[in-house]
Order: sequence, then structure tokens, then C-alpha cells
Amino acid sequence: MTVGEKIKYCRKQIGITQDKLAELTGIHPVSIRKYETNKMQPQPPQLEKIAAALGVSYNALNGSDTAGLRLETVGDLMGILMVLCNSSILQISGERGEDKLLKDNTVSIRLNPVLSSYLEIGYTVRGKTHTLSLQDALLNIRSYKVFNDLLKWEKMNYLYQSALKSAGDNPNEATQAAIDEITETKEKVELELQKSQMALCF
Repeated sequence: MTVGEKIKYCRKQIGITQDKLAELTGIHPVSIRKYETNKMQPQPPQLEKIAAALGVSYNALNGSDTAGLRLETVGDLMGILMVLCNSSILQISGERGEDKLLKDNTVSIRLNPVLSSYLEIGYTVRGKTHTLSLQDALLNIRSYKVFNDLLKWEKMNYLYQSALKSAGDNPNEATQAAIDEITETKEKVELELQKSQMALCF
């Protein structure tokens, strides 16, 4: 989805008009229409206002694979976790149930083992420094909601990747239409999971 399509989708999800979005953001209604039709791209300050008005993270609209990621809200965290998984920096594995969702008691979230040849985790106990290979490091997500949401996204991403793989290089028209539908659903799930504006606590 383009930035404009994401804005339009999120706006419709909360049931407001383009004029209402313009009013909430202080952006001219013509600009909102141009953003949604991709005739004009919003600059970061405008996109930030739009994201706040729509109740979604900046990263969700901007694209979680772009530079300038922020880590201020739970929605931002979800976007970053998705980027790390998509780039194979984080690897999620486990046993799948019939619904294709990973069974949470079998889930393992690890950093890519290739990183272990370059990086180590250092920690100090009672003044003595220890190191741990990244290959041995297991990510423990303490928030059950974030963990659950990540598994929902992983299922959708798994279905998407499986569809792409089974379609091959030259899918027929019906297969391409099915892939397009899965792609759109995946993008909507990603937007929904990045909506939380709850601030991260440090």
C-alpha cells in the first residue's frame, strides 16, 4: 500500500471524512485529498499530524522499512519488530497449530546466528565481565499483548510468504488476484497492530 492508501484506509477505519481529518490536523483539505490519491507526498511533520489524528504510529504510515524509525509507542515497537523479522535479524520459530498460528508455548525468538560471529552480549556481575554469544541469546518479550500481536503478524506473514512461494515466478491471473488480496490483508493487519499510541515505559 502507498502512504496515501494507508491514510485513506486508516481514516475510513475510524469513520471520519477527509474534511474532518483536515480539521484535526490543521492541514488543508485539498492537501489531504492529494495525499490520499498519491498526487502529493506528505512531509514528515504533516505525516506525524495525520498519524496522531488517525491514532496510528508514524512508522505505520511512513512504511516500517524506511529510515527514521521511531521508538516511542507500542505501535512503533510493533513496526520495528516487523522490520527485524522481515530482514531476518529476528527469527521466530515454533510448532504451528491447525490455524497456522505458532503455539505460544513452543515459540522461540532468536537473533540471527550470523550476527554471533560479529557481535556478543556483554554483561557484568559483581564487577566481573561476562560475554554471551548472540546465538545463545533468546528474546523474551515480557508483554503478553506484544508477544500475541507479533504471533498474529507472523501468521499473516507466513501465509503471505507461502502464497508467494507456491505461486512461482509467473502466477496466472487468479493466483495473482489471491496474492494481491493476501498482501492487502497483511498490510491492514500491520496497520492495525501499529495503532497503539500507548507510550513505552523505560
